[in-house]
Amino acid sequence: MTPTRRLCIAMLALVWLAGSAAPVLAINSRAGTSGAQFLKLGAGSRAGAMGEAYTAVTDDVYAVYYNPAALTELTGPQLGAAHTSYFQDLSYEFAAFAYPIGPVRAMTETVVSTMTSAGPSTMTVRVPAAVAEFSRHAVGVAIYNLSIDDIERRNSDTPSNIGTFSAGDNAYALSYAYRFDRTLGAGVTGKYIHQKIDTYNADAFAMDAAVLYRPYPNARRPFSFAGVIKNLGTRPSFAGVSDPLPLGITLGAGFQPIAKRVKVDLDLNKYRDTDPFVTLGGEYTHPFAPGVSGALRAGFSSHRIENEGFNEISVGAGINFHRAAFDFAWVPFGALGNTFRYALLLKF
Repeated sequence: MTPTRRLCIAMLALVWLAGSAAPVLAINSRAGTSGAQFLKLGAGSRAGAMGEAYTAVTDDVYAVYYNPAALTELTGPQLGAAHTSYFQDLSYEFAAFAYPIGPVRAMTETVVSTMTSAGPSTMTVRVPAAVAEFSRHAVGVAIYNLSIDDIERRNSDTPSNIGTFSAGDNAYALSYAYRFDRTLGAGVTGKYIHQKIDTYNADAFAMDAAVLYRPYPNARRPFSFAGVIKNLGTRPSFAGVSDPLPLGITLGAGFQPIAKRVKVDLDLNKYRDTDPFVTLGGEYTHPFAPGVSGALRAGFSSHRIENEGFNEISVGAGINFHRAAFDFAWVPFGALGNTFRYALLLKF
């Protein structure tokens, strides 16, 4: 099967899923009409600094959230953990582990000299490269956790505080990715969602489906395309009242004007409770020594541009030290305040 035919099949599968979601996505409701809004909070500081524009350039364990098809970009296990400090004492954590299976190495040609009875002779031998190019399969797991404690309890009879309670949202995800060849990959993520407000609980199941296409992976200035459908699933229900999940579609395009040094991603996003919005992000990586590098990132999101205050721009930085990386992002929310993301990545 040719790469073009495989891409067509993968895109048709996404179109079919999008068609299943079309009746919901056609409803342009006001914000807040979907349940489990924490599923839209993102993951990691790298993507946060890039305005959440990460779908087509994902190459680390956080692909579990942004594009499970990109998990095959990994050539070794990775562990990631992130913490976000929100306003109003909200705390959000995300942790993920990914394990690639079946690394694929490119074949390189080596000239070998030998001595024969007729004299010196040379021959060309094809041998696998020392470093894997991608992985044939990959699996990943992730945990989302949003929590807030000490919420004041009141009733309709009195404005006085009569105690406190807590609330929390959790999701547990399992991902699988398959790489058809050097250019095309696909992935799916299944999620179990649990929410709690005081003594009330709600549960739901959801899935994400994604494709990643890199037409010229070894080009001097490679580019990529991606499509992801998020949160297609059942409705969480609190005391008999249910709301749909924040079903969404993202189409992304990535470009590396300087391979392995500069990355740019442009995403078009649409959730069932939002208008379409654009996110744009860029990353510049500067090597300091073998295995040591630093990165600067910036992003833009039109989703928050109508909110009061300065909030459409995000920035961040990171340091990579051999098999470990630490990233930071500043994501303002205008009059609501600033949020700060901290993330750690370990490679094995």
